[in-house]
Amino acid sequence: MFLEAMNQKLKNHDHYTSRQLSTSDKTLQFGRDFRVKHYAGNVNYSADGFIDKNKDTLFQDFKRLLYNSDDELLTMMWPEGAKHIGQVTKRPATAATIFKNSMIALTENLALKEPYYVRCVKPNEVKSPVVFDDERVLHQVNYLGLLENVRVRRAGFAYRMQYGRFIAR
Repeated sequence: MFLEAMNQKLKNHDHYTSRQLSTSDKTLQFGRDFRVKHYAGNVNYSADGFIDKNKDTLFQDFKRLLYNSDDELLTMMWPEGAKHIGQVTKRPATAATIFKNSMIALTENLALKEPYYVRCVKPNEVKSPVVFDDERVLHQVNYLGLLENVRVRRAGFAYRMQYGRFIAR
């Protein structure tokens, strides 16, 4: 049902395909798989249980159990277990809500940091030090914007201003 709805809504989208939409593509299983074209390449997904993953709920008694563990790591991982039963909402948070809150906290933490970028390029799919896939590397270099970065630096803009000074100007 989920895959049928995706096929119906995204059938004309350039970055989406499934076996129903592309019957000649034997890498996707009919009625189960779909593919999304991301900036760094194609990613295959299975529709089995795709929506159910977001319905995962962590009940407050389970959180309290982990928070009250003798293991300090578990206690640190579940601080919401310290809440009194009267403070808890009737409906437990879903895995998606927890993930969203985690991403917000990560973004806030990253905003406090000095950004430095390391761009990694995978030379091949087999993780071998002697195999170099030219087409794959060129694809990554283009999508990471490395060529534009080199052009800017060659034009004389290689100086890196401190992030705080850049924002303040």
